[in-house]
Amino acid sequence: VELKNQIVNSALERVDSDDPYSIIAKVGDPMIPFVAGMLSSASDVSKVMLAGGTQMTAVLAFASKIGFNEENTAIGTTSYITDDESANFKSLVPKISDIPAISVNPGLKNSQYSGLRAFSEGFAKEGVGAGGSIISSMLKTGNDSAKFLELTEKEYHRLFTSL
Repeated sequence: VELKNQIVNSALERVDSDDPYSIIAKVGDPMIPFVAGMLSSASDVSKVMLAGGTQMTAVLAFASKIGFNEENTAIGTTSYITDDESANFKSLVPKISDIPAISVNPGLKNSQYSGLRAFSEGFAKEGVGAGGSIISSMLKTGNDSAKFLELTEKEYHRLFTSL
């Protein structure tokens, strides 16, 4: 966290404008304006869930400068992000926008596989939108976290025994 903060502070020294496009050009990930643009357009005609944790808060912050429909927008992540105090997710989202922030506990700490338990133990931080995907799946299928874990373990077993 200390190293991350040093890098961020160093990058922020390059910012010399309040213009969101200038800021993103100097310190941002090119994915941020791309996804923010998708959010801006899609939220005008559909419900949208930003699937991801802290990176999606950066998208949300940029989108708040270019405009989007808050009534059609939510952000979904895992409890691994919302429970991580260093991520500041729970305090960041309301500072940026008044949208629902939804969190799911995938229950990976109960997995029989150490590779899956590693996520709940903090060894893996990259979920590539896992929380939003899990939430969307649960809404569509009616499955809960226990069923999600069962299906995840089944697929994990299939992948690692077919190698």
